[in-house]
Amino acid sequence: MQGKKLARQALKYIAIGLAAVFAYLSWQYFSIERFGKRIQPEKADVIIVLGAQVWGYEPSPSLRERCDWAYELYSQGYAPKLILSGAHGAGHISEAEAMRRYLERKGVPADAMYLEERSHSTRTNLEYSKEIMEREGMKTAILVTNRFHQKRAQMLAGQLGMHTSGYGAKSYALFEPYWVLREVLAITKDGMRIWE
Repeated sequence: MQGKKLARQALKYIAIGLAAVFAYLSWQYFSIERFGKRIQPEKADVIIVLGAQVWGYEPSPSLRERCDWAYELYSQGYAPKLILSGAHGAGHISEAEAMRRYLERKGVPADAMYLEERSHSTRTNLEYSKEIMEREGMKTAILVTNRFHQKRAQMLAGQLGMHTSGYGAKSYALFEPYWVLREVLAITKDGMRIWE
């Protein structure tokens, strides 16, 4: 009898724990989507384009979207310079170099672009871009990335003491629900790092 009672209590606590985890994941999922939809760019010293995959020598569709959004902001006078951030991954050239070539074809002058080619994560994208900003006397930035990526990018920028706004529209190159779920896990992991 006592064993059955303990088993029922254990199941009850497991059910409560699972419900709490589900509630957290659901809240974080919708929070990420809402954040990305609401964030607006503000005029700044520089536009930071966060890297994504390169296919051979060309930006992947997702990275091309980010470049197009950055080009729109640059063309509208939101900032006079761009930092293109991303190291050499699976492609033949770095993410930053692929972005530079793509944006140069669209008419952005070479002297308006800084290449950051050391980073392999969102955190290092921002750390190394901040170093360029400090070297060049820049104080404010617009982070350009997919809207589902904005919450984590802005959270990490805040941890680094950066003054940023952001822009990222809905992606037509990716299945967004999958990537939002990945961001839920990444935000949880990054949030836990604060307490390490």
